[in-house]
Amino acid sequence: MLKKFISYYKPHKKLFFIDMFFAFLISAIDLVFPMVSRELVNNVIPDKRLDLLIKWSILLVILFVIRYIGNYIVSYWGHVLGVYIEYDMRKELFAHLQTLPFSYYDNTKTGHIMSRLVNDLRDVVELAHHGPEDIFISGIMLIGSFVLLLRVEWRLTLIVFSFVPLILWFTLSKRVKMENAFRKVRKKISNINAYLENSISGIRVVKAFTNEDYEIEKFDYSNDEYKEARKESYKSMAEFLSGINITTDMLNLVVISFGGYFAYRELITIGDLLAYTMYISYFMQPIRRMANLMQQLQ
Repeated sequence: MLKKFISYYKPHKKLFFIDMFFAFLISAIDLVFPMVSRELVNNVIPDKRLDLLIKWSILLVILFVIRYIGNYIVSYWGHVLGVYIEYDMRKELFAHLQTLPFSYYDNTKTGHIMSRLVNDLRDVVELAHHGPEDIFISGIMLIGSFVLLLRVEWRLTLIVFSFVPLILWFTLSKRVKMENAFRKVRKKISNINAYLENSISGIRVVKAFTNEDYEIEKFDYSNDEYKEARKESYKSMAEFLSGINITTDMLNLVVISFGGYFAYRELITIGDLLAYTMYISYFMQPIRRMANLMQQLQ
């Protein structure tokens, strides 16, 4: 399945590599900014080097403009890539439907087929766009921040990154529950589509036999099942995202507490502590990206 999925990128590989290049550029700029801030606080500002302050500020403005351009390209052309893949997938899927025997259509509701062709395919394509991008950026941010922070204070870095296995364990432990909940939602929305297709196509018969109340009752039953399935899926998602958020809070507390102690022992400077504080937000970006990817995957 993965090999088949990757094959849809091949006709648009140029656009895919452009998207990945600018995603890399955005990540690199994000990694540079805390180190520049550290240099300004540790050396430039205490030494009253106004000339260096102006030069660094101009450099940062240039980097932010490049980042703006990169964000635009990733947001627009990355989604265009998804549109192209969606077009190819839907075209191939519709062509495949034309080759299936009558027995398939006898045993499969029309609404289910429509749900696969429209709703499910749209979500698959969102994953096709954001999946590789999120994995790529997350890897760069985690590895890059780890290497740069090791150069600042290796003990505090190891303390901060010791939370990574805990986050991975929490993510994997919640994956199964989320998978089951979102699969149930897919089934229920397919049932609603199937019922709508049958009800609307047979509306003349319904009205001829004044069967409106019965049809409403049947629809309410399917709609209620879908509502409960959505509630369950959002409960699983809330547990997952809440766990990620408390991890962020704990990491901030660890940096302030241990970083403050290291600053008291003069093992790091205030500029170093500032860089660590900034890197925590960057460090959590790939975690959140992976959380969103996990949600899309379900």
